[in-house]
Amino acid sequence: MSIKHVFDDANGLIDKALLGAVYTNPDLRVYVPHKVVYDTTHTPDKVAILAGGGGGHEPTFSGLVGRGLLTVAVSGDIFASPSAAQICSGVDLANSDKGLVVVVLNYTGDCLNFGLASEKARAAFSGAGKGQEVEMVIVGDDVSVGRSKGGLVGRRGLTGAPFVVKALGAAAEKGWDVKSLGNLGRSMVKNFVTVGSSLDHCHVPGRATSDEERGALGPKAVEIGMGIHNESGVKHIENKPSGPDLIKEMLGLLLNMEDKERAFVSFEKDDDPVLIINNLGGMSNVELSAIVAEVVAQLKEDWGLSPVRVYCDTYVTSLNAPGFNISLMKHKDVSKDIGSSVLELIDAPTDATGWSGVSQGWTDKAMLKTPEEHLKESEKRLEETRNSGHAVSGSLVSGKSASAGPKNGSSDLAKKALSSLCRAVIDIEPTLTKYDTVVGDGDAGETLRHCAEAILKAVEGDKIQYDRPTAMVLGVTEVLESNMGGTSGAIYAIYLTGLVQGLVKSTENADEEATVKHWGSAAVHALESLGHYTPARPGDRTLVDALDPFCRTLQKEADGGKNSKDALTAAVKAAKEGAEHTRDLTARLGRATYVGETSEKVPDPGAYGVWALVQGILETL
Repeated sequence: MSIKHVFDDANGLIDKALLGAVYTNPDLRVYVPHKVVYDTTHTPDKVAILAGGGGGHEPTFSGLVGRGLLTVAVSGDIFASPSAAQICSGVDLANSDKGLVVVVLNYTGDCLNFGLASEKARAAFSGAGKGQEVEMVIVGDDVSVGRSKGGLVGRRGLTGAPFVVKALGAAAEKGWDVKSLGNLGRSMVKNFVTVGSSLDHCHVPGRATSDEERGALGPKAVEIGMGIHNESGVKHIENKPSGPDLIKEMLGLLLNMEDKERAFVSFEKDDDPVLIINNLGGMSNVELSAIVAEVVAQLKEDWGLSPVRVYCDTYVTSLNAPGFNISLMKHKDVSKDIGSSVLELIDAPTDATGWSGVSQGWTDKAMLKTPEEHLKESEKRLEETRNSGHAVSGSLVSGKSASAGPKNGSSDLAKKALSSLCRAVIDIEPTLTKYDTVVGDGDAGETLRHCAEAILKAVEGDKIQYDRPTAMVLGVTEVLESNMGGTSGAIYAIYLTGLVQGLVKSTENADEEATVKHWGSAAVHALESLGHYTPARPGDRTLVDALDPFCRTLQKEADGGKNSKDALTAAVKAAKEGAEHTRDLTARLGRATYVGETSEKVPDPGAYGVWALVQGILETL
C-alpha cells in the first residue's frame, strides 16, 4: 500500500476534490466554504435527497450528485463528519418544496450532525408552511462487528449507502413523497449485508509514514471486516489465505444463519440477490474482476444463490486501502415492502458521474465555471433563501434568543472567561492528542484546538456579543458549527443550543443579571436536551462522564446558596474526577468502541477536554 501522495498535505485536499468532481458535470455546483455539492437542475416539485459524511470515501457522496440520484452532498474533511452548519447550507441549496430525505452512514458524528441539521430543517419547513417534511435514513450494513460488540452503536455503514441513495434518487424522480422514500430507504438497509477485507490500512496524506505509527498490517497479513476508517475488523490473519479461501470465509459471515452475531438477513435459494463488489480504493481492476468470478461461483456452489444483478466498481472507498467489500441485497423483500420493484429504481438512468458517465448537458463550447463563479452563484442562492425568512443556515445571533434571558453583570469578565477557556483547550491539545492516539484516531486534541483558535480569533476581532449570556453562547455556537465537525462538534453544538434555551427559561426578567443559579439551571437543561440525541451516559467512557457531573454539581451548589467561585470550583472538581474515572471504563460508544482494550490506561480525551475548558473558566474568578 503506497504511503506516497501527489498532494502531501490533507489541508485543502477535499476542497480541490469537490471542485474537480463538479467539473465533470456541467449541471453541478460546489459551495466550497461548507463543502457542499448540489445539482442545479433539481426542480422544487420533487423531494430532495441529501447525503454526506467524512471525506476520503469518494465517490460517496460527492460523485453521486446528479439527476436520478443525489440532490446534495455535504463533505467533511478526511474521515471527519461535516458540521451541522455545513449541512444546513446543503439543505438551503437543495431547492425543494416537497421535503427532504437525509441519508447518513451509521457513524456517531455523522448521525449527530445530520440529526441536528434535520431538526433545524423541520423547524424551518414548519415556518415556511408548505407542508415539507424531513425523513432521515441511517445506513448500517456491516456484519463484521457483530451484535454484542456493536452494542448501542449498531452496524457500521458501508456499501449499502450508494445503493440506497441510488434507489431514493430514482424514486424521487418518479414523484414519491417523503414518507414513502423514507420507508424505501429503511427497507433497503434492513435487507442489506456487507463485509470487507483489506491487505493494509489506508494512508491519510500528511500523517506518519512508518509502519508502526500508521498501524500497518504485516507483509502477508489480511484483516477481515476492517472499517473504512482503519477500524479493527472481526478477524486478523497474519498469513493471508488463498483468494478462494478468503472469499469463502467472508461469504460465511454474510450468509451463515447459525452465526447469531451476524445473521442479519436470511437468504433463500430462490432469492436471487443483488451482488456488489466494491473497491475500497487500492485494488486493481483485474483482481476485482477475479473476485467477482470467484464470489459468483461460490454463491452458486456453496449457497445455491444466483445473483440477479452484479455490480463491480468503486462505490465507497477508504482512501487508498487495498481491500474490497462483498455486499448482498435481498431485493424481493424490499420490493414486497414498498409495493414496487426496487430493481427498476436501481436500474433507472442517472447522470451522476460516480455512478455512470454524463451524456447530457454538454455543448461544443468551453463552459466550465471558475471557483469564483461557483462561490458567487452559491452565495446568491443562499442569500435568496435566507431573505425568505425560513433558511436553516445563516447567522444565529440575529434571532430572538440573542436578546432574551438575563444580562451579563460584567461584559469584560465574560470576555475574559471565554478567552481563558480557549487558551486552556489550546494548551492541553498535545495531551489530548496523545490520549486519542491510544484509544481513538488521534484527532480529538486537534479538533478542539482548531475550534478554540477560531473562537479566540472571533473574541479578539470583537465578533461576539457579551451583553447577554445567550448572545455570547450563540456567537460561540456559530463559530463552532463552522469550525468543528465530528462527533464532539455535534455534541458541543447541541449542548450549546440547549444552553441558550436553558438561559432563556431561567428568567422572564430581561433586566435581571445572570448568576451562578441561572447558569446552573441552564447547564442541566442543556445536558438533558443533549440526552435526546445521544445514548451516551455516565459510565460509557465519553465526554459525558465529565460533562454530567459538572452540570449537576454546578446546579446543586448554586441552589444550595454557594457563590459563583465556590460553586464553579466544586463543579470543576467533579468534572476532573469524572474524566479521571474514565481510565477504568470500557468504551460503549464512538470509534473507540472498535479499538478494544489497550495496555495503557488513559482517560477519555473528550472527557479530559471538558475538564480543561471548564478549568479555564474557573481560572478567571
